[in-house]
Amino acid sequence: MELGWHIQKATGFQPAIVTESKVRSASLDKAHVFLGDTHFARKAGINFDALGPESCAIRTIGRHLCIAGHDTPGSPLDENTSAGTLFGAYELLDRYFAVRWLWPGELGTFVPRAESVVVPAQDCVVTPRLVQRHVRSAAGLRAKDHPEMGFTAAAAEEYMSAQAAFLRRNRMGRRIPANYGHAFVDWWQQYGGEHPEWFQLVNGKRGPSRPGGRFSMCISNPGLHEEIVSQWRQHGNGSQEHPPIFVNAVENDIPGQCECDVCKALDGPEPSNYRKFIPSKSKIAGKPFVSDRYARSWQAIQQIAAKYNSNAVVVGYAYMNYFAAPTSGVKLGSNIIIGFCPSSWFYPRSDEDQGWIKDQWQGWAKTDASLLMRTNYFLDGYCMPHIFTNQFSDEFQKASSNGMIGTDFDSLTGHWATQGPNIYLLMRLQMHPDVSASSILSEYYSAFGPAADDVKKYFDFWEAYTSNGRTRLHDTFEALGASRWRSWAKAAHAIYPEESFAPAEALLDRAVSSAKGDQEASMRVKFLQLGLQHAKLCSQAASKLTLGDPDSSYERGKPELQALLEFRRAHERMWISNLNHCAWVESTSWTLPGAAVQSQDPGPE
Repeated sequence: MELGWHIQKATGFQPAIVTESKVRSASLDKAHVFLGDTHFARKAGINFDALGPESCAIRTIGRHLCIAGHDTPGSPLDENTSAGTLFGAYELLDRYFAVRWLWPGELGTFVPRAESVVVPAQDCVVTPRLVQRHVRSAAGLRAKDHPEMGFTAAAAEEYMSAQAAFLRRNRMGRRIPANYGHAFVDWWQQYGGEHPEWFQLVNGKRGPSRPGGRFSMCISNPGLHEEIVSQWRQHGNGSQEHPPIFVNAVENDIPGQCECDVCKALDGPEPSNYRKFIPSKSKIAGKPFVSDRYARSWQAIQQIAAKYNSNAVVVGYAYMNYFAAPTSGVKLGSNIIIGFCPSSWFYPRSDEDQGWIKDQWQGWAKTDASLLMRTNYFLDGYCMPHIFTNQFSDEFQKASSNGMIGTDFDSLTGHWATQGPNIYLLMRLQMHPDVSASSILSEYYSAFGPAADDVKKYFDFWEAYTSNGRTRLHDTFEALGASRWRSWAKAAHAIYPEESFAPAEALLDRAVSSAKGDQEASMRVKFLQLGLQHAKLCSQAASKLTLGDPDSSYERGKPELQALLEFRRAHERMWISNLNHCAWVESTSWTLPGAAVQSQDPGPE
């Protein structure tokens, strides 16, 4: 029982946990907490039928407390399960016990000690503000060719279980049954022969530019719109009896390329400063600005779907060369959800770039669409101390006050001991978007007890290092042909050379001294030290194995790799990093036996 475990950790007192049937009238002289759909809660007037998904009523009745939520069948760890009562328990622990979940596992669970905890009179209904709070688990990001570089099978299972609990404790979940993603991946194979007009026209040819290649759609085509809605209806989603239904109209993972006259007629004028902000070697540098054709096409699809279900909601992405805000003044309305997904522009950014990105969100918000922050920012950084709390919180909080209804972050790569402040902000802002970043980070640092100030200085050092290295990052990744999300380890040694670690190590040494006498704080500082040691070992291995250097070889880097893998085996259950994600990145970054080859990185799905 989550509530009982945390209360015991805070007070040392183990509360009795019993079914309501065992609570006798005489025992009601003592305080009780009633959880879920109990007779006591119903007698207290809690109307369960009025509680929406993920909602919880928290009410004091005399000396007793009811935590009663909207609960649906299914695993409480599944984000599609409405776990209102569980969320209510976490709300109580958050508000009155000051519990903070920093990273998976007991060491990452900060529960301040208390002789007693006083919960004032309550009568409220609590519902997460964002209808979806989603950070992709990165469960599939592992090296298939070199599994020995990641977790052992048993450790991987334990890690994913601990991470799932961490996500729910931070109240990740959703109350919209939205299924979306690149919608037309296999359509050319299925429909290209009969309906080539549904597909991109490029250089006078419909469909993929080469056999098996990616393709975009002729997004303006009325027949395509009808087919999207027809398939939605065939899957049983067109009934008026159901709540809002989601029509997936997300373009494939490729720039919008159709050159037909109908598509081009829907395009708005390109913003005067657009090319200034497009990276010169990006996938969209030579592509037209096509945001308006996509916006107007989603609008047309929604109008067709609304004939069959007035609640129909169309989902699209603002991505690639249709990421920048439309310029035609189109109004879309809340029944169109747009996943805001910059295909580049990782942190750190120049102040000018940061302002431009926020302007694009604001421009989409002016269409009156519902917006999801659907970004790939957290795929960046590998396992290095790549810290970007200030720019991320600035962007997130601007978005949260301008049309954001939810999130979908790709992905939780899980480098807890080197990127902890980033991840903590990512979690807490989704539940508390109006709380300042400095206040949230103070919570994180306070878990290090008397070493809190030293740990703050340590991460401030790395944030300054990250911010000041913007040009170096760009130039190095370009020179080495490395990707900021898939082959980061090609460049790890260049961005974080061995000498860069010494100042940070000295700062953590100070934290060790400050934490003496506080066992839990000392263990957390040790956790950071292990993360930094792991990052340093990765940098050393990268310097000998990187595919960015033609002189690299497996034999040359074998000692460094062996030292790294021995370290991982010794510490894999500390959860300092998601080692499977490390292995996934390294498998396309380093010269390894068998499978590693230099290749063009596709865009993240």
